[in-house]
Amino acid sequence: MNDFLSTSLQILKPLLLHGFPNTFLLSVVPLFFSLILGIIGGVLGNSKISVLRVIAKIYVYLFRNIPFLIFVYVAYYGFPYLGVNIPPLTTAVVALAINHGSYMTEIMRGGLNTIRREQIEASASIGLNIFQQYSLVIIPQTIMEVAPSIVGQTILLVKDTSIISVIGISELTRIGRQITMLTNSPFLVFFYVAVFYYVLCFLFQMLSNWSEAKVKKYIG
Repeated sequence: MNDFLSTSLQILKPLLLHGFPNTFLLSVVPLFFSLILGIIGGVLGNSKISVLRVIAKIYVYLFRNIPFLIFVYVAYYGFPYLGVNIPPLTTAVVALAINHGSYMTEIMRGGLNTIRREQIEASASIGLNIFQQYSLVIIPQTIMEVAPSIVGQTILLVKDTSIISVIGISELTRIGRQITMLTNSPFLVFFYVAVFYYVLCFLFQMLSNWSEAKVKKYIG
């Protein structure tokens, strides 16, 4: 029993102090940028201008059909090849944001199609310009419509942070492998790693449920 507690403490301390915060950072920052990319891509995908729709489609088809692991390698080795030297953490954020932004684009594009034409016309009739129509009326309603899909994509993003360990970033999975070599307890190590991933995904789910309930209460 004492060995179990001692080993658990040896495992949990680095996971809690280093792995979990880094994984949380790698989840929140790319999520923000991927949502921004999704909004822009969704608007372009629904544009009346064919060139803009084509640009959105190319972005979606390109990054949804490249395995994320391969894209991480391309980004990690590609930036230095082009003479752009950025830290691995920045590379990871960029890779996660671009990849998941393509999925967010399709989510937002579908959500924008649910907005009734009358609401758009009503916002225009009260003097709102096109930017105000999207920022104040269309986008907020769209996000509410597609909130469950956004949460689902967020959870996938959290899981994909485990792949980032291949470029040397000390998130949960990489630290778990390092601890395994020290403790020789792979089952226990990755059991705790799985628990941390579950907790992080659960927190995002609860935060989404809470914010959705608040918004629905506010709008009646």
